[in-house]
Amino acid sequence: MSASEMVRQALTSKGKTQTELAEHMGWSKQNLSSRLKNDSLTFDELAKALAFCGYTVVMVDANGEDIPNLGNSESPRVVQMCDGHVYDTSKAESVCTSKPDFSEDWYMELFRDPAGIYFMVQYQLWEGGKSILGPVSNRAANMFMKKYRKFKI
Repeated sequence: MSASEMVRQALTSKGKTQTELAEHMGWSKQNLSSRLKNDSLTFDELAKALAFCGYTVVMVDANGEDIPNLGNSESPRVVQMCDGHVYDTSKAESVCTSKPDFSEDWYMELFRDPAGIYFMVQYQLWEGGKSILGPVSNRAANMFMKKYRKFKI
């Protein structure tokens, strides 16, 4: 299915018109019509058009697994080397945090890097505090997730 077909089908299924979509996109009706006819929507334009209809674009692998949301943490970036491996919270998926159970100044956050390695950061955000990072086993990560998954970032 082409991008244009997706947009047309989404509009039809939600009872919306191309005129309404064109207005939402900030385009003339003729501009939208031309883009759909030529199937020349960019990915961002496709995502915006589908969002207008209440749909979300999600990328999954061949097994249906979501792509990790790397760099999704709202906590300060921490980069540290442990046992010759560089861990970087901005290049890893934040899995969950203990923040709601602790405080804004002191909490833990579990990350998974692109290689699937779990690591934990203990944030100490008061003046003079030092955040500590270290790898954790899959077992420890699963235990932390079991307790704090409801606080997913």
